[in-house]
Amino acid sequence: MSGEQLEAFLDAMPAGQHSMSELFDYVEDELYDTECDHTLRYSMRFMMEQGLNFPKITNWLNENGGYCDCKVMEQVAPYWRAKFGDD
Repeated sequence: MSGEQLEAFLDAMPAGQHSMSELFDYVEDELYDTECDHTLRYSMRFMMEQGLNFPKITNWLNENGGYCDCKVMEQVAPYWRAKFGDD
């Protein structure tokens, strides 16, 4: 991502830093033992369990290339972790 793209990415954050970091950790842990079924199954489960804004976060993930759990980990989490670290 260019500097401008990264800035837009961060400006559009749909939830707090801690919640999003936990989401990425949760999805990563679930995908460790299971193949991605090309849905946001684990992301959705985490959002529902945590009472997060499901439509807003899902839209943000999709806009940033996270159309399924494996793409969340490939396309979104690396940029997030580069900016905020790996909790």
